[in-house]
Amino acid sequence: MFVASKITYLENPARRTISLIESKSLQISDDATIHQLLECFPDLVLILNEKREIVAYNSKAEEFFQLKEKIAVIGERLGEALGCIHSKETEHGCGSSLFCSECKANSSCKKTIDSLVVVEDECRINITYDGFEASLDFKVITSPLKYGDNNYVIFAIKNLESEKRRELLERIFFHDVLNTASIIFGISGMISEVRETDDFDKYAKILQNTSEQLIQEIQAQRDLSNAEAGKLIIYPAQDTVNDILEKAFELYQNNSLTKGKEFVCKYPKETMIIETDHHFIIRSLGNLIKNALEAISTGGKVELQAYEYGDNIRFVVVNDGVIPKHIQLQIFNRSFSTKAKKGRGIGTYSVKLLIENYLKGKVSFVSNDENQTQFIIEVPKKFPELESY
Repeated sequence: MFVASKITYLENPARRTISLIESKSLQISDDATIHQLLECFPDLVLILNEKREIVAYNSKAEEFFQLKEKIAVIGERLGEALGCIHSKETEHGCGSSLFCSECKANSSCKKTIDSLVVVEDECRINITYDGFEASLDFKVITSPLKYGDNNYVIFAIKNLESEKRRELLERIFFHDVLNTASIIFGISGMISEVRETDDFDKYAKILQNTSEQLIQEIQAQRDLSNAEAGKLIIYPAQDTVNDILEKAFELYQNNSLTKGKEFVCKYPKETMIIETDHHFIIRSLGNLIKNALEAISTGGKVELQAYEYGDNIRFVVVNDGVIPKHIQLQIFNRSFSTKAKKGRGIGTYSVKLLIENYLKGKVSFVSNDENQTQFIIEVPKKFPELESY
């Protein structure tokens, strides 16, 4: 009755045979009451068996999955049907990788199956779509369903993409941009008062730098929106690694985040040439540097460095401390943040999106007692020849 399997991150990853699943699916699909129940939901709804395998779904789900045949996702688990990047990491599929231990879709299902209760939670799933990696934000509601002699789970999915975008825009334009604009307003008011003093040049420089920061914040959001839509245009050009490091270092060299902390840049002794869009490398390094500075306490250290790695260049941001394991498993998820504020958590996600989808590189990290925390951006020395970016 069950496919033999070993224990993984699920209590028991064993799966039902496809013939049994199809038989149950046909029985449920032919039930007019069940059909009406599924179609009355305004969002995607699935019916899962106790092994979290799909046995039925409504027309909204059919549109979302872009199905050509009804049988296409029957027997699959949610991550497999969506194309979750972790669903193929082990032979047991969705729910069996290390990352699945932090998946709210899995935990919600498990609570409903074990305790026959309704569970509501938010879930973030990273998927591969048309060769690009994307992130989905869902609200999931799982409810128990008794049908015949079997227990099932009604799995409702509400897409939170628009809500998360709104929260992000609110943070950027009502918090970050407003704060920066307030600084500009304050400095501009002081300029006239110090016109004839030695402080004029100092305040003029602060005004110029802050104005540039405001422009960069707006450009960053515009580029992120274009990147998620697959419309971002990049302009690869030759540059030196030292020049990229210097510009990234200058972003936070005199920032308030460095107060009481050690922030250093380790420049390579030899000149290294790289062909890439340095604009996005610098911005990505800036995001990682900011995260690192926010993560350490007074007296801590953040180091920026780079070195050759075969045909690639590795840019590395190192900081003291180790990231807790449960946070490591969610670090690149869109909207995930350790700061517990709505709309936060876009930094590492945007870095991975820009570097991997557009600059043909790789973003990774290690965080343990031996290495402390290191975020690595690895990009080719020469940008690959492509018909389009």
